Amino acid sequence: MRSIKVRVPATSANVGPGYDIFALALKEPFDEFEISTNDSGKITIDIENNIQNIPTEVKDNSAGLAALELFAKKNIGKGVKIKIIKRMNSGGGLGTTGASAAATIFGLNKLLNLNLSKNEMIDFARKGEVASGGSPHADNVAAALLGGFILVKSYNPIDVLNLELPDIPVVLAAIRKSQRTTRGFITYEIGQEKLKEQMARCSRVIHAIHTKDMVEFGKAISLDFIHEPVRGAAIPDYWDIKRKIINMGAYGCTISGGGSSVIAFTPAGKQDDIADLMEKRFSSNPNFTKVYKTFTSNKGVQIV
Repeated sequence: MRSIKVRVPATSANVGPGYDIFALALKEPFDEFEISTNDSGKITIDIENNIQNIPTEVKDNSAGLAALELFAKKNIGKGVKIKIIKRMNSGGGLGTTGASAAATIFGLNKLLNLNLSKNEMIDFARKGEVASGGSPHADNVAAALLGGFILVKSYNPIDVLNLELPDIPVVLAAIRKSQRTTRGFITYEIGQEKLKEQMARCSRVIHAIHTKDMVEFGKAISLDFIHEPVRGAAIPDYWDIKRKIINMGAYGCTISGGGSSVIAFTPAGKQDDIADLMEKRFSSNPNFTKVYKTFTSNKGVQIV
């Protein structure tokens, strides 16, 4: 086999208090990828529907960077062509760079019969994230590869657990970041009391997933002292809109990934109303893209 086509879902990382350790997969939207090997010894990237000027230079693209890492560590001299078929917008907390890196490592693992474990694939794929955010975080790529809810148990060495989620209705307002990354503005000096509350909320999230208590899940993910204060400040009226979303009956609401998208988890009967509110309140933002009505998903990368 010299080529493979895969579909990789959007993911939402930094779920609530789980900065760089929690993520989950969504049913929609998704990107598609065609990975093919050749004897050129070169890595090339082609992007279909590239309306956002995503870089195709190998070292500037998460897919290319992940492939470079794999080839260097495994001493692989093959060539590979990576075709990215864009179905979702990039730069807005949907995990698109993680999807590209995950698709590339998954595809090459199949094509070259490398027999990588899931943690090995995640470890290679996360190196691609340096191209976009400057940090090899594992949460998005893990959710893209495995689906479900992701808990990064360890970064050294990489060890990831994926937990099954019920079908939770999701409303996601996709809003592009006004700058490449806000990671450099985040401080970890949050103080003893906030640190204890942050840790307690992480415990509540995992407990809620195990018990399938979506009310508890929503409450647990709706507070964060690490990245939400920084990224929320960059979204006009974020705190007021979040309060209204929760008052309308959402289980919970937070910022998706690196921002500036906003994600809400809702009862089925509230999904349409909350989508309408997000559309109304966020559409005046010049970086607003669209509102997605979707669901959590236990499926990660899939062969088409």
